[in-house]
Amino acid sequence: MNILVIGVGYHARRIYVPFLMRKDSGAASVCGLDILSQKDVIEPYLEKNKYSVEMYYTNDVVQDIVSEDLDNLLKSIKEKHSIDAVIISTEPLMHFKYAKWALENNLNVLMDKPISTERDVSTDLRKAKKLVSDFEELATIYRQKKEQGKVRTFSLMSQRRFHAGYLLARNKIKEVFEKTNCPVTSIQISHSDGQWRFPTEIIEQDYHPYNQGYGKASHSGYHSLDMVNWFVEAALGGEKNIDNADVFSSFVRPNDFIQQLTLDDYRKLFPNFDEFNKYSEEDFTKITKGFGELDVFSNIVFKQGSTALCLGSVNLIHNGFSQRNWVAAAGRDLYKGNGRIRQESHFIEQGPFQSIALLSYQSEEINPNNNNGLHEFGGEWHFDIHVFRNSKLFPEYKSHERFSISDLAEAVMPGYSRGHQEDARISCIIDFIDSVRDNRETQSDILSHERGTRLLAAVYESEIKRSQGENPVVNIKFNNPYAD
Repeated sequence: MNILVIGVGYHARRIYVPFLMRKDSGAASVCGLDILSQKDVIEPYLEKNKYSVEMYYTNDVVQDIVSEDLDNLLKSIKEKHSIDAVIISTEPLMHFKYAKWALENNLNVLMDKPISTERDVSTDLRKAKKLVSDFEELATIYRQKKEQGKVRTFSLMSQRRFHAGYLLARNKIKEVFEKTNCPVTSIQISHSDGQWRFPTEIIEQDYHPYNQGYGKASHSGYHSLDMVNWFVEAALGGEKNIDNADVFSSFVRPNDFIQQLTLDDYRKLFPNFDEFNKYSEEDFTKITKGFGELDVFSNIVFKQGSTALCLGSVNLIHNGFSQRNWVAAAGRDLYKGNGRIRQESHFIEQGPFQSIALLSYQSEEINPNNNNGLHEFGGEWHFDIHVFRNSKLFPEYKSHERFSISDLAEAVMPGYSRGHQEDARISCIIDFIDSVRDNRETQSDILSHERGTRLLAAVYESEIKRSQGENPVVNIKFNNPYAD
């Protein structure tokens, strides 16, 4: 396959490009497209690693549509390199327009999450609803192209669907459902990025930003919204089904955060704080009004008609435990560095029959030179699964089993790209390439993300309505049943 990578930023340079450069990747040739302002970062990276990726650059940053000049550039790249597929790894605001262009030009697509987002999506109800219409438009084009035999695959990079630990948990859920007919009755998911953004960075930083009216929910938050569906869906079928859900959300925004940790608090912690801080507290409050969300707590009631089958909570945290102790972030890796620490948990109850806990807790920033205690609690690769089962009712079950990711999967990616989440991303890329080559369904087909997209839109809708004094409970309908 000849592949065009659209967006060669931190994520692509950590995952996509290193893997695609391997001889066993399935890629015959790779070229890239990015905005011109990133040329001085991308070219030295490619030269240093001796990667043969021909790059193209554009000044086009229009959100919704591909301009005529960009359309001409993309078509010339497609023709020159005989492109078969595109990997879209851009700022989320650009996802929709590039995906639509790729489908309309008969190209297979692997795209980062979310499917789309909008400027001010966290404050504008119309834009929150547009997330669903964006999905529906892409889904319609995709179905048409598949029926015509012009496109085989449109996959979303939801790597947890390919992660050995999450797959084990899902299979355990299915196993108990087949024996008991009991659905998942409650699920709690918490994900913290440990992204300590300082006040000036909150205003000015354009990487995973808040200053464009969206934040955590449209960043890494989509993964958790996908997982809550994916796990619940594993134990449904027959007369046990879900056709709607109620969603209630609350956000912490920059205006809240500046009261949690004031400028005077920063000054006490960092004597040189004012050398880098550009804004007074009053200016910060004015400027950040309407900025995107730092933290999101959402309650979800999955229902069949008016009957609640499962209670869920998804807690998405940027302002969590960090190892940052410096004032300036200039020159640091904003993707996995700058003090970022990931901590994640899933607690799943299946009535009186099964309880599953998935725990992944880091304590230090990623260090590829450290190989000590990687799989221990707090280690870089920590990921444990605890499965509790009703062994009194079912003697063939153990009352407790513990699994470590070290028992389930071998490390694939070396160096700074290493880690079980990174290895799962590689599995997603391989699945995408194989699905195009073999014309089979991918494990993360875009059509299977309808419910996740509706949940993301509802999370924003609920907060917007709450802030406007309206009923914050948003009911969403699911077009397709959960049953396999």
